[in-house]
Amino acid sequence: MATIAQAAAHICCSRAQFDQYLAEGAVTRRPSGQYDLDEVRREALTHLRSVAAGRGGAAGDKLTAERVALTAAKRRREERQDLLEAGQLARLALVRRYVEQMLLGIRDRLLGLPGATAYMLAMRPQTECFQVLDDAVRAALEEIADPAFAAAGAAAAGVESKSREE
Repeated sequence: MATIAQAAAHICCSRAQFDQYLAEGAVTRRPSGQYDLDEVRREALTHLRSVAAGRGGAAGDKLTAERVALTAAKRRREERQDLLEAGQLARLALVRRYVEQMLLGIRDRLLGLPGATAYMLAMRPQTECFQVLDDAVRAALEEIADPAFAAAGAAAAGVESKSREE
């Protein structure tokens, strides 16, 4: 049986380091003068082996936490890839580009209405002018009359393959 100072000297460490082993639970705490040197040596070597293998001590805990975070990130990436391949996830950039193009097309058609209908309205009564303009506006707005169709088109644009993106 040995004291704490003798046990620390036996495993070639300082008293402060031995106290750290005790605090971490690497070495079993005993009453003063009751340390078995063989047991202390076995516990210290076991602790040092686990630290060297990345499984023990403060550095081991940090490494384990980093490994867990990396594994979780890889899992999330794979889940997103699975959703993308299953067509349940859309690429936002492609959806945005599709909606922009759709809105630009509608804008162009609406801006072109005066020129397209001007010759049809010359010298016509007001009721006929109204009917011609109403028909032209309704035809131009028909593209967005069905929101489900526009949304389906946007979603379809978002799930295109990576090779077609930008």
